[in-house]
Amino acid sequence: MKRPAKKSSPLVLDPVLIIGTTLSVLLGVIFYVREDTAQGLALLAGLIGGVITLQVQTLLREKRRVDHETTVGQLVSTIEKIPWLTELMVPILRAAKHVEREYPGTPAVDACRAAFDECLRTLTDLERGHFRTPYGDNAVFQRLIDQTKRTMCATSVPSVDLGWWREPVGRQYWEAQLNALKRGVKIRRVFIYREWTDELDELAREQIAAGVQVRRVHVDRLPPAMRVISAVWDGSCGHELSYTAAGEAVYDTFTVSPPDLERLMTQFEMIERNAVELDQPRTPDSVS
Repeated sequence: MKRPAKKSSPLVLDPVLIIGTTLSVLLGVIFYVREDTAQGLALLAGLIGGVITLQVQTLLREKRRVDHETTVGQLVSTIEKIPWLTELMVPILRAAKHVEREYPGTPAVDACRAAFDECLRTLTDLERGHFRTPYGDNAVFQRLIDQTKRTMCATSVPSVDLGWWREPVGRQYWEAQLNALKRGVKIRRVFIYREWTDELDELAREQIAAGVQVRRVHVDRLPPAMRVISAVWDGSCGHELSYTAAGEAVYDTFTVSPPDLERLMTQFEMIERNAVELDQPRTPDSVS
């Protein structure tokens, strides 16, 4: 993105210089042809006041120009520091300008502003290390597990995601985890269940056979705030699934904020401590 060229006005076109020169000549003529000093001084004072006013006005206008150029320069500099942003900003600004020029006073202008407002909200969340994806979008999960080098710690709530594990997108993610296990990644998973069904037992034992460290815990052994689907990859990115009280998934929230990652990891470890291995006898309060 090219920086705006700074235009300097030629010296002879400076309005203050022109007016000041004219007034100086005029005063010289007046004092030359008149002998009334009092009137001359009064006129001089008035003219000096006019020159000062013009000078202040020019300085303020120059300050606004410099401030504007500084702001524009900072914007351009910031854009240029992000390699992929320049190629996006040009069409974005072109589209916004077109909407403002061609459809003034129509809902299109409001929609354009709303799009920028939504972008700002998203970027504000990202500034805090948070971002969301629609439920069912598996791209981020795939990228995270493909990049994992050491550990993945996750919880599963079968009342929400048991069917997902059997769907193509779930199987694809499981295949990625199998590849991670082959790379030496350590995967720990806790199933938070209400009823331990045969289908759930089959899923859990499939993961154990593949090398996943699996434990289970009944929902009654956990406070409501911990009965959630979450994950942490290498301690560098975390996830929580937001869903309704009826168990309907809404969206996936990811975080790279250190305090959030610490909270998620602490939460997982507390859940894991309350859980038992699959073949370990369940206590009465963990039976649905």
